[in-house]
Amino acid sequence: MPDGIGLSVGATTLAAVVVGRTALTRTPVLTRYPHRPPEVGVPSENPQLTERGLIITDFVDRVGDPVGIVAPDGSTHPGEAVLADALHALWRTVAPLGSPDDPIGVAHPAHWQPVAVEALRGRLAAQRDQAPVLAQAPLVSDAEAALTALQADPGLPTSGIVALCDFGGTGTSLTIADAADGYRPVAPTLRHLDLSGELIDQALLRHVLADLTEAGVVDASGTSAIGSLSRLRAQCRTAKERLSTTAVTTLTAEAPGRPHELRLTRDELDAVLRPPLDEFLTAVQYTLDRNGIRPSDLTAVATVGGGARIPLITAALSERFRVPVVTTPQPELTAAIGAGLTAVRALQAGPADEATQWAAAVPDQADTQLWDGADQPGSDQLGADPTGAAPALAWSQADDVPEVSDVYAPEPEFGAGAARPELGFEEPAPAGAAEPLPWYRRPQVLFAAGVVAVLVALIAAIVTLRDGDTPAPASTTEPTEPTTTEPAGTVVTEAPPPAEPAAPQPPRTVYETVPQTQAPPPPAEAPPPAQEPPPAEEPPPAEEPPPATEEPPPTTTRPRWLPTLPRPTLPTLPTIPGLPAPPAPPAEAP
Repeated sequence: MPDGIGLSVGATTLAAVVVGRTALTRTPVLTRYPHRPPEVGVPSENPQLTERGLIITDFVDRVGDPVGIVAPDGSTHPGEAVLADALHALWRTVAPLGSPDDPIGVAHPAHWQPVAVEALRGRLAAQRDQAPVLAQAPLVSDAEAALTALQADPGLPTSGIVALCDFGGTGTSLTIADAADGYRPVAPTLRHLDLSGELIDQALLRHVLADLTEAGVVDASGTSAIGSLSRLRAQCRTAKERLSTTAVTTLTAEAPGRPHELRLTRDELDAVLRPPLDEFLTAVQYTLDRNGIRPSDLTAVATVGGGARIPLITAALSERFRVPVVTTPQPELTAAIGAGLTAVRALQAGPADEATQWAAAVPDQADTQLWDGADQPGSDQLGADPTGAAPALAWSQADDVPEVSDVYAPEPEFGAGAARPELGFEEPAPAGAAEPLPWYRRPQVLFAAGVVAVLVALIAAIVTLRDGDTPAPASTTEPTEPTTTEPAGTVVTEAPPPAEPAAPQPPRTVYETVPQTQAPPPPAEAPPPAQEPPPAEEPPPAEEPPPATEEPPPTTTRPRWLPTLPRPTLPTLPTIPGLPAPPAPPAEAP
């Protein structure tokens, strides 16, 4: 059985593993040569770096970036192309250590976006001529690969929730998986950047510099310390790795005159690591609460990555969540081992028909039927069909594939078993045709609205003049000469003779005018019921009598069959001293 080769991609470490045989790690630094294949790593890791070449760094986090990486010579290189060359260099290094038929699997960071994953897959496929095995390699996330490796050794719970913590060089990733559902993630991977290997190295370097400055060994503010600080930081990283297995270590600081040795303990490392670790534990608890995971649902915490070697991290996780913490002796290689196991399992499973895989996702007959197939005669399987019919095949294996239903067949009218109402479609208007005017913008409607507005204005004016102080309309009957004989129903009142002879007051006669029978009655007022005419009333005395008139105003006779209406009260006209009084207006018609 093949062992499988696994390659894992990390921001600070590239790992290659021949499962069960050997493993190696490289720093993500690629050196390209014009006359031979590129090499990956630094000279202290890779003995093949014997000559100068074009060095490209910081390419892992640039995969999928449309802006390429600018090399020292000014050339531009896509991040996925540089990473593909680095993976080819790793495969060429470990392939001789395994079998020729070992399958290869590649694990990428779980927090990568889909565009980065597709960019790397496309680049590996494009370089098929360099490494055909890599072009066909399954590309999985390092979280999935790590869970696969942990299931194989040392083992994971088969139920409950498993929290996978990947302590990497540039950040820590948290993946929550459901063990009962094949360890599938229940939420997207959480990336926590405040806890990383690089930040721990920087914090440890500041602690060492504070001790050296206090002792007067080194002046960190001087420019001469820049070269020594880079070497001191590398020593801090090495001291951090040693303190994972020992309690005390020493590092050497270059000081003017002679080197200075500094003693560093695990307690000092724990004091530097405690604040960011507490923040990460809080983030884990918040993620569990947000996804509705109770403390009793969490069955284990798995740790991978280089930071999983630190004892404080394991102790803090166990103390905080009260569950077992599962890890491996070499947690930085867990993802690469899982990628190799995934490649072996994919090789053993063989190529599967995608259509058949979809057809397999049918409901279980034993769960949907109420009868028990085991009780039927001739049946030895739970849920077997009692009729003896063969199980349903996938559509790609069936001999007689049913015809596709005619979805365009005519349907019954709506209301009589129709599945949906009949739809009607209007033909689109020809191009360039003017749209019809709405009804409120047509000329006929506008003209009618104008006529109505004019009529309303006229009626309002007439009503206003009628309600105000307006003269009564003139009678349409021709005036007749006054006679001594008055018709019945006519009331004639003569004014008393003037009191003073110097200003004789002519007699005033008040007449009631009745409209002719041809004129229609006013629409606004209805005639009151017939009643006896009230007695004649004397008009109020005027301040100054009007001038004498030679002829009395004409009278109008009223037919006897018309009822006598009450006489309205006439308004009193004001007079101006020194001017003759205005003539009295005729009485209004009822």
